Amino acid sequence: MKEKIKGALAGFIFRIIALLTFGQISPILSACAIIEQDGKVLLIDRSDGLGYTIPGGVVRYNETVEQCVLREVREETGFTVIINGLVGVYSALKRDPRFRAASIAYKGTIIAGTAQDSGEGKTCWREPGEVFGRMAFDCEDMLKDYLSGRQSLS
Repeated sequence: MKEKIKGALAGFIFRIIALLTFGQISPILSACAIIEQDGKVLLIDRSDGLGYTIPGGVVRYNETVEQCVLREVREETGFTVIINGLVGVYSALKRDPRFRAASIAYKGTIIAGTAQDSGEGKTCWREPGEVFGRMAFDCEDMLKDYLSGRQSLS
């Protein structure tokens, strides 16, 4: 429930800022990593009930996009990863219903750690077919692009 309130509050504040700046505000930037092992993908079963997401989150002011991915994956899943490719850039106007956001999706590989849950939700491994139709935001598009080997620049 806490995550749902945080998302709604962030969306409300972002919309106020967008109004006050007459729409002259950049989208929030986020990043994530798709990690596959043995035909299953590392996902977060979100605690706010929105569905499954790829581990990732909002880029902080004092970090690079790549640092964000490494931090978010570790915080949300307990795994340390390396980035070894780009899946795509996702910037559809309504890709996140909470606020205007753009996201960069990377390919990653686990190098250390053990699975752990977080406030975001439960860490899990799922076959793609198990989660299609039950993914939040545009994570399904990202996963389909990853599986097809297509690099998206939307």
